Amino acid sequence: MSAPHPSPRLVSLRPDVVAEPLIDRWYAWSHLLSPATAARNIARRHLPIMTSYLKAPAVHRRSARTPALAGGPFMDLDGDRSADVEELIGTTRRRAARLLALDAAVDALQDLLADADPRMPLEQLYPQVPEPLKGYVELVYDLRGNASFRLIEALLYRSDYAAPGGQSLALSPLRADRRPFVLSTPRLDADDRTVLPVAFDHPGLDVMFSTTRSPRPFGEIAEALELGPDTAAALAPFFTPADASAAAPPREPVGAPRLRYLGHACVLAENAHGCLLVDPLLPPEFPGAGPRLADGDLPDRIDHVLITHGHQDHLVLETLLRLRHRIGTIVVPRSDAGSLQDPSPRLALEAAGFPRVIELGELQETETPVGRITAVPFFGEHGDLAISAKTAWLLEAGGRTVLFAADTATVDPDAYAHVRRAVGRVDVLFLGMECEGAPLTWLYGPLFTPEPDREVAARRRLNGNDDRGAAALAEAMGCGRAYVYAMGHEPWVWYLTTTTFDEAAVPVRAAERFVAACRARGIEARRLHGSCDLPW
Repeated sequence: MSAPHPSPRLVSLRPDVVAEPLIDRWYAWSHLLSPATAARNIARRHLPIMTSYLKAPAVHRRSARTPALAGGPFMDLDGDRSADVEELIGTTRRRAARLLALDAAVDALQDLLADADPRMPLEQLYPQVPEPLKGYVELVYDLRGNASFRLIEALLYRSDYAAPGGQSLALSPLRADRRPFVLSTPRLDADDRTVLPVAFDHPGLDVMFSTTRSPRPFGEIAEALELGPDTAAALAPFFTPADASAAAPPREPVGAPRLRYLGHACVLAENAHGCLLVDPLLPPEFPGAGPRLADGDLPDRIDHVLITHGHQDHLVLETLLRLRHRIGTIVVPRSDAGSLQDPSPRLALEAAGFPRVIELGELQETETPVGRITAVPFFGEHGDLAISAKTAWLLEAGGRTVLFAADTATVDPDAYAHVRRAVGRVDVLFLGMECEGAPLTWLYGPLFTPEPDREVAARRRLNGNDDRGAAALAEAMGCGRAYVYAMGHEPWVWYLTTTTFDEAAVPVRAAERFVAACRARGIEARRLHGSCDLPW
């Protein structure tokens, strides 16, 4: 009798491996997923930065690593990568040709509408709509007679503008928290980096990421990803042998409800019935990383994920893709404005392969296993732009309420007095206090025609609350506990925000004043940093 055939060796994705989602080698965030905002960012951010790099590579490298210039339009690359950047420019111009035409069409349409006569119907202008936008816009007047347009964003996602050909995942081992800033540095080829030419909605990604808890034979993973032999060979070192008999012990049931802070704006809320995760951003795990709550501390099943808004440090596609196979439902704020500055998070996530995404408008509710979720109005923080895809989330469970207020600003204290009447008192308040935010153009510059000058951009900043605004919010909501979070001070958040902890910084001093004022009034308060467990 012949000997039994040995079972294929099981492997799991190494915990120190990061998988960055890329579009044309640039880090994918919400404005690169939506076709119209992608067109503007490629034409007005990526190509200008790369062209500038070719003129002065050393200046870019030096500037990117100068703390005072962090977050500026400088590529953070080792050595002179001019040849690779020049090649990427050519590849981008070819692959994104349709999007570059769409970008030019937006400018042409805005010029056309600037001359519209409000006494005349806009129907007569449709024949003059630039060809790339024909059928994708509705021309409208506001109530003061100013002509504008509404993008039919859902149609753009069904068009050639949304072709996923430029999507990929770059896998590399992480040896430190800090990575090059995502808005200024593309991910070029490197000796320790393997790029998988796989679209974000590919089901093989779920197979790959599931191995962190359910090891599989490597052949199954490569087959699920539909990889050729060379790419599969390059991917193999990112996996480690796993023993099926050494599976992680069953997770102990949650007794008393608890909140687990994973850093920045990421909070896990758990009780005996289920769990939900707010603004997921997983800290990386690598040798010497130090104590932190990370993927291994999350449940196997995440019933609901809540996204407060679409900024790159709150809607983090990198983390969401890693967790997709474990997520039940993603809940996002509703956007139906059809404006360039307000792309729909739901459409973006659906296009990226998330099967169940629901959106809630202000004061709408949904039930989760953990408790009831209500979308609470979110004010400010977006440079005075008209943006509806932003919300704070109110969780009601077991007779207690928790408000995840993210970066909302108390621009008008009366507003939260009305919110209090609508939703009641809040027991626990999480609020951001980045009161010296980036200039308006840092995120939104590519969307403008023309881009605002530096003085305007510096005045209209992406600010959250200062200590007075935070105190007004806490008082209006009647909170018993207040936690300052979402400050971007954890070292693993730098690549998304370029913020670092400085005890003398204006936001840190404001947060400390707020905490002191709360404690003086008998309110438990704390500025969060790192990872920790918190009482519900």
